[in-house]
Parts: sequence; C-alpha cells; structure tokens
Amino acid sequence: MSGVIEHRRPPPFWTFALIGAVVAISVYAGVGPPGVLLPRGTDCELGSTIGTYTIWAPTGLLNIPDGGNVGYDSTAGQLNYSFTSGSLTVGGLRPVSGAGGGGAGETAPQAGIFASYADWNFTFYRTANASRVGAASDPCTQPYVASFALANGFCWSEFSIIPIPDNSTDSAEPHVWNATTGTNSTYNPECPVRTPGTYVWFNSTLNLGGSGVAKPFRWDLCNDRENQTLMLETVARLPVVVTVPFGGGSISATGFLTWDGSGDSGIPTATYNLPGGWVWTIGPVGPVSSAVDPLAASIPGLLAFERSAC
Repeated sequence: MSGVIEHRRPPPFWTFALIGAVVAISVYAGVGPPGVLLPRGTDCELGSTIGTYTIWAPTGLLNIPDGGNVGYDSTAGQLNYSFTSGSLTVGGLRPVSGAGGGGAGETAPQAGIFASYADWNFTFYRTANASRVGAASDPCTQPYVASFALANGFCWSEFSIIPIPDNSTDSAEPHVWNATTGTNSTYNPECPVRTPGTYVWFNSTLNLGGSGVAKPFRWDLCNDRENQTLMLETVARLPVVVTVPFGGGSISATGFLTWDGSGDSGIPTATYNLPGGWVWTIGPVGPVSSAVDPLAASIPGLLAFERSAC
C-alpha cells in the first residue's frame, strides 16, 4: 500500500519575527522598563537657583494686648522660614547656624507689634513638577521657594514696638516694616548691603471674619482685676511673603516664619498677659490645629486682640 507523503513548507521567517516582536512587547510592557504599567503621580521638586538676596526680615513678631504685656523666647537658634509648594518643603523648624537664641519681654503703655528684625540671606529657587512611579499626585502650588541663612556681616535689631493705627484692636495692622519705625540698633558699615527692592510681608492681623482660621472668641474679664495669661508652648508660625526683584519685575515665595522656645528652656514660645476689666476678642494668627480655649493657659498658636468696654 503506497502512502502519500505530505511535505509541509516551514513558515516564512517573518512569522518568527512577528511572534518574537509580540513576545518582546509583552515582556517590555510587563516587566520593563521598570514601572511602565505601575501607577504614576506628579510631585514637586527643587528647580534651578535664581539668586541670593540679603533681606531685612523679621525674626519674631507678637501682638501686644493694650495695657498688657508679652514675652518671647527662641531656644538655641530654633528659628527658620519654611516654604511649601505641593510635596516640596524648604526650611522648616531646625537650628539655623548663627541664629542664636534668646528671650525678651515688653510691657508697653499701648498696644502694638513687639518685633525683632535682622539681615538674612534668602536663596530663591524655581519649583518644577516631576512624574514619579507610585507617587501620589501633589504638584507644585507656587513657582518659587527660598532657603534661609545667616548673612555675612549679620546685623540684628533690638526688640522694638511697631505702632498700629488703633491701640484697641489688631484688626488693622501694618504688614511691612522698613526698619525706620521704633527703636532700632545702629546700622553700621559692618552690616551687609541689603538687596534693594526686597521686603517681607507678614500677617499678624486679627481676622474677625474667621475665614481660613479658627474664629475669634470673646473672653469676658470684666470682673477680673488681675492680668490673665495665655501661653504658646509649641512652635510659632507667622504667615509671610518674601518678595525680591527679578527679570525687571519681582517674584515672591509664600510661607511661614517659625520659631520655638519650648525646647530645653522650659520657657513658652510666646506669653500674653491681658489686663482685667475689659471684654477681649481674641483670634489666632495663621493656621492652628484647634480652637483657642480661653479657660486654658496653653494656646495652639499666635494671637491677635481687640479690647472693648464692659
């Protein structure tokens, strides 16, 4: 019995090439390059350096209750400026070389802002969005941030009082101080040359509307003859905007002036003494973690005041 021998032609070369390409694509998509199929997010990173500016900047600011007094403490250089843009934070509370530490108090015949200023170097940087494997999306929220350091030939002011328009309320206050108001240490040739066109905007104003911060509370001290004390025992955070000249205009970085006196000193970061015989409206300055409790000695943040008759 004769059989029929069937000859099969091998598949053409391009078939193997096609199969190989499909396998390669599958392997490439599944395991390489790393993270092709993994979730990705956008975070914020430090970009290029713009420049360094010497700025007359606040190192501590406290509202003085009318007829009362305040105390300030910054322990072992626990002073800094912090700037956040999305996932990126530059600064934060840490010892700044040369910042030192110290405390001061003031009993004033009228209200005002108890302030200290100094010459500091701020190095400005651009921020940039970057894609990251497995990162949660937290893109940049402002185009510039800055780092904070001691200036060569450093000069520091004595604490002085910045006057306010109405001693009975902190609802209208200056936001910029050019160092010509109040008692100031002598500006001498050893001090660094400040960069023209730079300034620091600050916000220690009483926010009666309560928008963005805890709402003010009313504290009736009409029947108290002695001062009542409120103390900040954690980090002070004062909203600031640092502005510098650039490209024929100006640029800014928004953040916080931070300091801490609670560390090893055992002294509160800020202390406020309010005279009795008045009704006080008291509100937090900047963000706080909780509402201020007028019956507690400890408070969650810096304060602003308004005094009214009983």
